[in-house]
Amino acid sequence: MRWGRALTELWSQGLGRAIDAVRVNAVTADATFWVKRRRFGMGAVIAAGNVFLRLSRSRIRMFASCSRWQEWELASFRLLHPGHAAELRRGGAVALEALPGESLDRLLARGQLTAQGVEAAARELRRAHALVLPGAAVPWSHGDMHLKNVLYDADGQRAWLIDFETAHEADLSAEERHADDLFVFLLDLAGRAPEDVAEVLAGAFLRAYGREDVLRALLARLQPPRGLERALWKSRSQHLREARLLRWLEFLRREVLGLTRTDR
Repeated sequence: MRWGRALTELWSQGLGRAIDAVRVNAVTADATFWVKRRRFGMGAVIAAGNVFLRLSRSRIRMFASCSRWQEWELASFRLLHPGHAAELRRGGAVALEALPGESLDRLLARGQLTAQGVEAAARELRRAHALVLPGAAVPWSHGDMHLKNVLYDADGQRAWLIDFETAHEADLSAEERHADDLFVFLLDLAGRAPEDVAEVLAGAFLRAYGREDVLRALLARLQPPRGLERALWKSRSQHLREARLLRWLEFLRREVLGLTRTDR
């Protein structure tokens, strides 16, 4: 039995690392714009990736069509960051005005990510979750809400969400999609930070986000992964060991229950 668990762990780690290696878009930057361009020959990779995402119960999909990705990236950027330029470029590219701040993963790696930074991220995510794209019937959600996709500007004391390359499955409720954004962020945080630091930051993040309907939907997600879900969670948690992952899920359950109990 112990050997079986060990082999499953190794297999999940290997598949998770293979997922990490896939880069669908290339990014270049200057002082004014980030230019994102679809890499050549990514159609087959995206098709295979979407099969894995469905089988692993990821709740998201990648855009096989380059034009559909460009449309989603530009629409999301314009919705969240009005007044900042976002342009279609030739050759399967978009150009997005550079935003201030530094990504949360880099701040964390230097030991500079504070509770104020994750609180700003939570407030910005809550604001974004209340927005609706023109012509859409449901509120917006990110679909890939890890620490690299959040910038924090300490001078302005605000966060910015970036990189809109995936979308949630259409049949999910708004609460399920929004809870998934929180869940992806918290898995990534657990894999990047020491356990005690992660707990402090996660608590600050959840309290600042504060929407009880979404937190209740998050509570339903906090169960150990099954099957191919293990490989997906390995990728999303920086290959966190199973024992640490189980402790993390239990910690999150306690935190969310404390924020959603009805006897307060």
